Amino acid sequence: MLDEKVRRYGTTGRGVSARENIVIKTTKAIHLLAATAWAGGAISMQALSFLKLSLDDPATISVVAYCLHFIDTWVVMPGLAGCVLTGIFYSIFTSIGFFKYTWIAYKWVVCACAGFWGTMFWGPWGDQLTAFLEPYGLAPLMLFVRGCILPENFWQAALQTTLIFSMLIISVYRPLTWRGLHRSAASRRRERDGE
Repeated sequence: MLDEKVRRYGTTGRGVSARENIVIKTTKAIHLLAATAWAGGAISMQALSFLKLSLDDPATISVVAYCLHFIDTWVVMPGLAGCVLTGIFYSIFTSIGFFKYTWIAYKWVVCACAGFWGTMFWGPWGDQLTAFLEPYGLAPLMLFVRGCILPENFWQAALQTTLIFSMLIISVYRPLTWRGLHRSAASRRRERDGE
């Protein structure tokens, strides 16, 4: 089990010893690799979706659909799973926690929503779920929900890219924890006491 010192990682931004730092840095590297796979795969799928819309040849459209399914299954979903697993590690074994900081809570919400909506409604897995529900008469309901939530078009791609970019910006800059937004307890006390 990890040392209690690792649990305090994140309070100062540094690990306590070389061993704990290696564990944290390795987890961070895996997290970044998973995030790259997830984001890169999602953007690649958008590009392929627009290619599919501009084609007329049924054979080529079928190949593009197969590529979409392959990228979703072997790049995007493992990337999402890697982000979730490394995020759980960070949240349990460091002082960062699950919802201690607003930027972490934002990332958890986006991860949960992207995992649910991406699997259930968007992309190849949503298509397969719709096809599976068709014999039961539930396919029109799935298509209605899918069309109301976010139809597959330019706006879906723009929203997904914006969310991916916002998670990147939030991860790098952590704007919800800047000193200007969150004053220290000592400065709040001084202001309250009139110093």
